[in-house]
Amino acid sequence: MKMSLAEEIKKVLKENPSIIVDALAQRPEILYDVLVKLMPWQVIIRDIDDLKNHTQKIEKELGEVKESLKNFVTKEDAKNFATKDDIKRLETIITGLGARWGLLSEDAFRQGVYEIMKSEGIVAKKELVYDKTGEVYGEPSDVEYDLMIEDGNLVMIEITSAIKRGDLPVIRKKKEFYERNKNVKISKVIVITPFLHDKYPDRLKAMAKDMGIEIINP
Repeated sequence: MKMSLAEEIKKVLKENPSIIVDALAQRPEILYDVLVKLMPWQVIIRDIDDLKNHTQKIEKELGEVKESLKNFVTKEDAKNFATKDDIKRLETIITGLGARWGLLSEDAFRQGVYEIMKSEGIVAKKELVYDKTGEVYGEPSDVEYDLMIEDGNLVMIEITSAIKRGDLPVIRKKKEFYERNKNVKISKVIVITPFLHDKYPDRLKAMAKDMGIEIINP
């Protein structure tokens, strides 16, 4: 049975997990959000060790953060987990780590995913459309599209290192703007992202589905 485009993309990304590590380096605030939700602190240290093993590029930096976290949780006031000062300090540690990594740009992340897809025969056509009235972003700007044909139907692809609820209306506006501008119908919108930046990821996916957007989260 022939796989759908979404299934093919999921398969390709699962076979190339390094792109997820690159995304994590590109958006350190996501790592912070995960860390503040984890209990106990020993789990955090273990997970950082796991991340260390995934990439030699950040081995030295992760070691420093691991030691910082160990020192942090040995304090008596660590029993009062998630106080304002504690969270601020942890945020500073993680943000500092991200800055020292030499973060990938969003474009670099997207290009990495494109190259992986291309190597597997999944090719998207890029198209730039000028929005002179600011319909999509609120001001005149170029709107970039990645488009594919699946079984004769036009599919719009969005690749991003993380997605939040506020991104969904913009993606829908992009779709509607293209359809009106080109007088064509986009049958499907697929978002490829390793991170759902939301307290309730399943709810985010459900909201996207209601808007005609399929999120692929490898």
